[in-house]
Amino acid sequence: MLDHNLKVIGKIPLMLSSIMITVLLIAPSCSSGTDGDLDAYCDVISTNLDLGKPDTNLPIDQLDLLISLAPSEVKKIATEIRNISADVAEITQLDQLFAATFDPEAIEAQNSFQLYNSQNCDINAAVVEDLVSATQTETQTELNQFLTTNYDETNWNSTTNVEVIFNGIKTVGIKGTLPLGSGFREAESLCQALSLWLYAVKELEGTISIQVGDNPVLERSSEKLICSTEEIELTD
Repeated sequence: MLDHNLKVIGKIPLMLSSIMITVLLIAPSCSSGTDGDLDAYCDVISTNLDLGKPDTNLPIDQLDLLISLAPSEVKKIATEIRNISADVAEITQLDQLFAATFDPEAIEAQNSFQLYNSQNCDINAAVVEDLVSATQTETQTELNQFLTTNYDETNWNSTTNVEVIFNGIKTVGIKGTLPLGSGFREAESLCQALSLWLYAVKELEGTISIQVGDNPVLERSSEKLICSTEEIELTD
């Protein structure tokens, strides 16, 4: 009986060692399983490349999904990108949109995001940049041709700088700048022309901003029916 007890006691350390080894083997696999889903994360990135830069133009619901799938090393960055995109989506003033888009912290987060995606998801950042550049150029050219074809005889056409504003490849507005000395009538005519292209021809939402020199004079958003000065503070 004593012999039997000694054998049992002798087996206990071996059993404990086996249990510890099993726990050590299982623990890494469990922790890796809860640390995001890289394959699913990369799938979301890949399927949204056609929307433009993934860090600037993913829909908020897709960014929320991305955060839920993100491995720990990129989750914080993905959350920053999501919050930046949400802030930009709520901005109507084009100068504020510029400020948000070119904010140093936003750029740093975007660069880190792109670097992680290129290294871990086999995403070629140059291909995405080329896609964005080509799409933006095509849209700008289309607007220029529209104005040339339909407003060639207006007295503002040849002296006006018109710039489409983008978030990724999504058009979010147009900024028209008339030369100093231009009158309110020219500004209103330009605003109406840009409104026709953005809201009727392209059927898009966004903000139109008209300046004379550096002075904002008119603005129209997709919610408003006319170009107005209501939201513009004229500078001296």
